[in-house]
Amino acid sequence: MLDIRTLVPLAGLLIIAACSSAADLPISRVVLFSSGVGYFERAGTVQGNTTVELSFRVDQINDMLKSMTLQDMGGGTIGAITYAPQDPLSHTLRSFSVDVIGNQSLADLLRSLIGAKVSVVTADATVKGTVMGVEQQEKSVGDNVVTFDVVNLLSEKGIVQVPIWHMKSVTLAEEKLSGDLTKALAAIAGSRDLDKRTVKIELNGAGAREVAIGYLLETPVWKTSYRLMTQKDGLFIQGWAIVENTTDADWERVRLGLVSGQPISFIENLYEPLYVQRPVIQPQIAAIARPRIYEGAVEREEAYAADMAPSAPPMAMAAPAPAEKRRSAMAGAAGPAGVYGQIGDDVSGAIDLSVRGVESAAEGGKVGELFQYAISAPVTIARQQSAMIPIINQAVEGRKISIYNASQNARHPYNGIKVKNSTALHLMGGPITVFDGGVYAGDALIDDVPPGDERMIAYAVDLGVRVDSTSADKSDALAVSLKIVKGLLTTTSKQVSEKTYTIKNVAADDRLVVVEHPLRAGWKLIEPAKADERTDALYRFHVPVAAGKSATLKTLEERPVSQTVWLKDTDTDDLGMFMRVREISEQMKAALTKLRDMRGAINAIDKQIEEREERLEEIGEEQERIRQNMEQLDHDSELYKTYVSKFAEQEKEFETLRGEIKKLKADRAVKEKELTDYVESLNVE
Repeated sequence: MLDIRTLVPLAGLLIIAACSSAADLPISRVVLFSSGVGYFERAGTVQGNTTVELSFRVDQINDMLKSMTLQDMGGGTIGAITYAPQDPLSHTLRSFSVDVIGNQSLADLLRSLIGAKVSVVTADATVKGTVMGVEQQEKSVGDNVVTFDVVNLLSEKGIVQVPIWHMKSVTLAEEKLSGDLTKALAAIAGSRDLDKRTVKIELNGAGAREVAIGYLLETPVWKTSYRLMTQKDGLFIQGWAIVENTTDADWERVRLGLVSGQPISFIENLYEPLYVQRPVIQPQIAAIARPRIYEGAVEREEAYAADMAPSAPPMAMAAPAPAEKRRSAMAGAAGPAGVYGQIGDDVSGAIDLSVRGVESAAEGGKVGELFQYAISAPVTIARQQSAMIPIINQAVEGRKISIYNASQNARHPYNGIKVKNSTALHLMGGPITVFDGGVYAGDALIDDVPPGDERMIAYAVDLGVRVDSTSADKSDALAVSLKIVKGLLTTTSKQVSEKTYTIKNVAADDRLVVVEHPLRAGWKLIEPAKADERTDALYRFHVPVAAGKSATLKTLEERPVSQTVWLKDTDTDDLGMFMRVREISEQMKAALTKLRDMRGAINAIDKQIEEREERLEEIGEEQERIRQNMEQLDHDSELYKTYVSKFAEQEKEFETLRGEIKKLKADRAVKEKELTDYVESLNVE
């Protein structure tokens, strides 16, 4: 039984006791990923059946639900993992049988406990009974009227009224009510930090054993920065990892791993309760049968009477199985598998999801498609603090160079260094501070460099070297290749691009200038025959230049330029130009010659038609002039008769010309058809 007067402090004591008795699993391992998440592992020793309580921010719950892994290395089992839902606190409180919503007085609480059995202790006696209600009564005290609450209890002696101000304590007799009241108060206490949620993990087992809990959380991306020093005997690189602990827990002597790569990572809302909208179906109501009045029978046949004789008693229904047996038949017996039950194969075995890192702070190893730096010495970083951790400190291969790119600086190259990753580590991209002979020389950026790979970095403008560049583009129209496919002639010519770099070194020491030349799609490098290096967008040519001297780099590129024409519509001049190509096959030349002749014959007919049509136009104009003159003359005059004779001759010529044009057009149609058929069947290379 639970005393209401001591309930609130007792609930607090229960919560404190639960926290103090829960197993403490400190963070023992942290793995930070360059994709913005971190893997946290808590490990330690637990004793017997215990509960581990972890606190997470609300925005971390989804990552925890998606990724949490648990391992019990001592043969124990993992019980339920419980946490407060995202529903409002009022929803949680309504699920209890005791109403504690709001700042309630003892009278309000007792009003919500109508029907509950209680034991009330006063200064005079102890009263046990069932709560019937709470009423207010008035009492005169001097000149004033005081209102006070009175609890009505149904006891063995009848209805008893107990003023609340007489009560010393009230105890709930029913365990369910007292338990719900304790849980409701605990829920209120746990909701004070609105941004935090407590996750409780049940660990069941016997004796002392090692357990581990791992989960992913959103973390800042870890970063790298480098210092590169040029020395007489080579290069020396020092690399640091920048790590930030933005969690609410201290990292004390944790094993730290830093992983670079691009794993797919996302957030799914698993914390918010989801409800499915279901259709509302109205129940079907059968039609009510109408009553019917039957008339009495006059006579009844014997066969019908026999059919109406009493029948055998109805078949007995089998007795329903006891509830326990029905459950056993459907669910099977519960065995030692704990929360996993006995459905299918045994799934209670622990899955080893841990990642084994290398042990040296300056060593790394591949983890799947990723690369991990494992810091061998334990690392301590307080909450909301950051740290720089050395990850590399050794000599590397490389040499000083000058890097010229006309699009970045048309006059001067950049001082640079070509670095080879001769370490066993994967160098993650980041800024590099360059020291030349112990003096600061500039800053640079570098991207990821796998072991054995090389990268160039530029850190300052090289004023000791000047570069002049000239370029010229031209087309070689006669350097053409021809190809005919079904009458389509494709001509291919060459476009040539030439660029010259003149490099002058006015410095006191020799230079190796790396000239970056654009790599353009469709262009082929002719001179030099091959570049020293090539990227997706650039050629790189190495040009050594002695101190006080000059050097020249000439590049020659070409690309094909194609054009397609329909031979049927090509005139004789263009066909003649195609025949002047230097490299042309005899078959191509013969085909083009025949095409030119066929087109020439059609052109000749067109010219004849044009001449005759012009003559017809002249005759028409002449006849119009004659008509106008004849209208002014006497029909018996000699001039009129002359005009009539000339008019008749012109009409005869007109008809002759029209006949010739008709024949020429027919001939042209035939030759046009021959040309079309020939062109469409023409395939020559």
